[in-house]
Amino acid sequence: MGPSHDVVQTGTASRPADGYEYVAKRSLAVVGLAEARGIPLDVARVAVDQVADALDVCTTEQGRSGTVARGAARVVAQVGASGAVEATSLRVDPGVGVPATALLCLVAPTRRLAFPAIDAGARGLAIEALWGQAR
Repeated sequence: MGPSHDVVQTGTASRPADGYEYVAKRSLAVVGLAEARGIPLDVARVAVDQVADALDVCTTEQGRSGTVARGAARVVAQVGASGAVEATSLRVDPGVGVPATALLCLVAPTRRLAFPAIDAGARGLAIEALWGQAR
């Protein structure tokens, strides 16, 4: 058996105290990047900003046509080698109108994201969002 090498990481993690790698705040929406795998942080931040913008616009439009449901959800998106989001999973807080808003205003813009096309194995991101309250 060859020599072994122990690796010890010291210091604190670069993750902020709230547990998110990045948070995008808008007037009616907050989107936090919980995790990015195989996606550079700067690319993931741009994606989170795009989702936050879309969520804010969508919930604002819903508010104009009635009352937007306050809600929260977590979306996990799997990104394929082509850079397209190939699959998503969704966890939604209970409440009237929350699942519909999550699908329309959070999942749909997440599915439209495009990442660089590379064959890097498993890639994806997890985001958590709150909407319907003025920030």
